Amino acid sequence: MSRQPSSTQPARGRPRDPRTRAAILVAARDLLGRGGLTAVTIEAIAQKARVSRPTIYRYWPNAPAVAMAAFLEATGADEAARAPRTPLSALRAQLHALADAFAAPTGRSVAAMVAAAQSETELAKAFSNEFIARNRDATRALLDRCIADGAIEAPDDMELTLDLIFGPLFYRLLMGHAPITRAFVDRLLDAVIPARG
Repeated sequence: MSRQPSSTQPARGRPRDPRTRAAILVAARDLLGRGGLTAVTIEAIAQKARVSRPTIYRYWPNAPAVAMAAFLEATGADEAARAPRTPLSALRAQLHALADAFAAPTGRSVAAMVAAAQSETELAKAFSNEFIARNRDATRALLDRCIADGAIEAPDDMELTLDLIFGPLFYRLLMGHAPITRAFVDRLLDAVIPARG
């Protein structure tokens, strides 16, 4: 099954205003923190951000997509991945940010709702497109930098390596049998991509 187009792809027509996008995400993040995913509706976002509903739809296809984009931004994972540090430490920081986010009340609420969602629902698709795909792309870029710097050996199969990193994270997220912690992330990374001695 092909991946849905990312909300970060450029839209036709009038250029998007980053200030409007930021205002929408701030509103969605506040709603998410106060009432969980069910509180993040297009109507509530529009009222809080003081924008029209069509304006929101120029950036995202539905409310779950906005909520997941806001949640991802709130984790700080994107910022951690771009921070000026070695690629390997940036990768560790990115996944630490995800662990911290899912340990917080909002993260636990998001995890519970995603775990209960059917695979074809808007929520499940938004989680896949806005959260998993974007984190996976950022991790792929960091692994490429690690290889270029000689910090790790080039894997035989990059896609399999990404699966091995994110598979256990999302298994714990969806099953809820054990927490996603920084210590777990460290053990996972050391097992999947051991640094060169």
